[in-house]
Amino acid sequence: RRSRRARESRKMAMRAVVCLALVAGSAAFSVGGPATLAARGSSMKLRTTSARAAPVVARRSAPMALNMAFDMEAAIKESKDARLKFLEDQSMAALKIAAENHENVVFPNAMIAGDCVITDLLGRLGYLKNGKAKIMVVDTFHLFPETMVFLDEMEKHYGFKAEVFQAEGCADKDVFDKKFGADLWKVDIEQYDKVCKVEPFQRGLKTLTTDLMINGRRRDHGAERAYIDLFENAPIGGGLAKSNPLAYWTFEDCFDYIAKYKIPIHPLHAQGYPSHGDAKDTIKVPEDGSVKFVNYKFEGKSEVWLDYAAERKGRFVG
Repeated sequence: RRSRRARESRKMAMRAVVCLALVAGSAAFSVGGPATLAARGSSMKLRTTSARAAPVVARRSAPMALNMAFDMEAAIKESKDARLKFLEDQSMAALKIAAENHENVVFPNAMIAGDCVITDLLGRLGYLKNGKAKIMVVDTFHLFPETMVFLDEMEKHYGFKAEVFQAEGCADKDVFDKKFGADLWKVDIEQYDKVCKVEPFQRGLKTLTTDLMINGRRRDHGAERAYIDLFENAPIGGGLAKSNPLAYWTFEDCFDYIAKYKIPIHPLHAQGYPSHGDAKDTIKVPEDGSVKFVNYKFEGKSEVWLDYAAERKGRFVG
């Protein structure tokens, strides 16, 4: 009798083990996961592989469909727009600090691309019309003919009158030629720079009693400009405080802003000049004029102009 009871107890225990195995196997199949039971036969392994195949395909197909719907070009544009908006806000904040905390803010304006951006920002802030910021221009008498014509257009567009300075004692090019000679820059370039650029520039800042100078220097100009900040304190012992509102911009950012707001820009950009100064030593880049900025769009390989520290490639040549 005891032997029969022991056999029945063993049978009940075996049934319990089998039931537990079936429940565990069913749970494993339901989630598509790997089998966890050691006592599984080859047929059960085959069924496990089949059971989890469908969920794997389903998990992979969803991201593929999502990628097909993603618009990379739209994402690039959105990120560039966000960057430009941030730079605009940063620059306008810097100009506000400069204008609201100094008596005589002066912007020496060469009418290159970055200077046109700053001019527009000052115009949007109302500082050109109310005189909070003055525009100063140095006419070397050797600029491109289009430059002073463009200045007149800017004055009318933004409602200001620039303070123009030339070589001392010279009302026009004819007077300059009689006093210094038409070929001064060929004979003595250092004297030319002193007479036509340095002295008028310094005299202009002094005449306007400047206490803060705005300029268009940017970090992507490279060299000593690579680490400039939005502001520079006046040097100990004398000098001017400076604001560099475009410090963190790139040359590409400048053209993006120009295109976004369709602001006035120098006509030489449409002729193949990334920058401009004196006509005597400024060339197109590349020299065949294949890269241009026309009707607020680039023609040709824009990277020729926009590479790091490439803006001034065509300046001071020869």
